[in-house]
Amino acid sequence: MRKISTFLLGCTVTLGMATAKAACTFPDEVNVPDGATASEEEMLAGRDAVQQYMATMNEYLSCLDEESTAAAEEEETPEQKQMHVARHNAAVEQMETLAADFNEQLRAYKSRN
Repeated sequence: MRKISTFLLGCTVTLGMATAKAACTFPDEVNVPDGATASEEEMLAGRDAVQQYMATMNEYLSCLDEESTAAAEEEETPEQKQMHVARHNAAVEQMETLAADFNEQLRAYKSRN
């Protein structure tokens, strides 16, 4: 299921970037450590990677907002607006999924320690 949603997200972002005038770059996905087997250092590194990803993703969302504002000044078409909303929603969904995945692995780590 996760592979399918990641694929769909990638398609949405790719299509959106093809029609975008500004170069908003979707951040690379972060791997979450397996809480059942990860060491404390691996979990801390995973936490740091997730935090950095979230910061980078917030920059991406800001870029999308700037892109949308610029398009609105040039009489944004309904299709452009719809693409902006789809790209924004896909990014937020990706952030929520990553946070949930990390929290699940953190609970698994804490339950064995």
